[in-house]
Amino acid sequence: MYLTEKQIQYGFYYYFPDDERLKSVVEVAEYNGEKELAINCTQLNEKYKPKEKKRILNEWIEFLNEQPDAFTKLGFRTRMPQELFEAVCQQKNLVDLDIKWGAYSDLSPITNLKNLELLHIGSGAAVESVVPISELSFLKGLYVENFKKVQDYSSFTKLAQLESLTICGDVMGPQYIKIDKIDFLRDMTQLRHFRFLTVRLVSGDYSPVLDLVNLESLSLRSHKDVKKIYSDLVELPKLKWGFLKERPEIYLK
Repeated sequence: MYLTEKQIQYGFYYYFPDDERLKSVVEVAEYNGEKELAINCTQLNEKYKPKEKKRILNEWIEFLNEQPDAFTKLGFRTRMPQELFEAVCQQKNLVDLDIKWGAYSDLSPITNLKNLELLHIGSGAAVESVVPISELSFLKGLYVENFKKVQDYSSFTKLAQLESLTICGDVMGPQYIKIDKIDFLRDMTQLRHFRFLTVRLVSGDYSPVLDLVNLESLSLRSHKDVKKIYSDLVELPKLKWGFLKERPEIYLK
């Protein structure tokens, strides 16, 4: 599978109003054998008593652990605790995983997801290392958000099939994260989509982006260090989408 032109232009994680939504459930009892599902089993409202909330979460953890062939695509729009994350990572047939946010700190269980191609892993302020993600050799699209404790992403160079990469802080906040440098991009010339926002780049050197000669979509923070090389960035041979092309005014102020 390769990402479609639409996925490269807008991001593989982008939903259009007419896109089909995953069936959304709270309890295991609502599951009817679907291979694709949205599970929202935490942050339940006041109609659920504390004992029920605990039961619902524990039932999903048990199900995910005991039925490792159940799903190919999963979405989670509510807070994901570490124990739920570990259970999800038993789903060996997963191709697409979308997590809005969570309290996970250890990503090492994700190495079990050998078939994963698309991963959106949202606000993970407690995450300590992205190295486990780098073991997912079939990844085509990757979006990591608000990893406040991670400043080194160089292990991503192992992701030889990756076409789309987004690294950002909390865009809605906005809350910025710090990253030491992006030299690793020089070894990721296969990238077609790169989005790098709400990030403070300690080195101030954005020149490695110029090596991404296959980029079709590029969005960078409007910063003086980006503006210095804007005229070179916008001349990347295949570039046609993203802020660099579609919102030039923010770099030319």
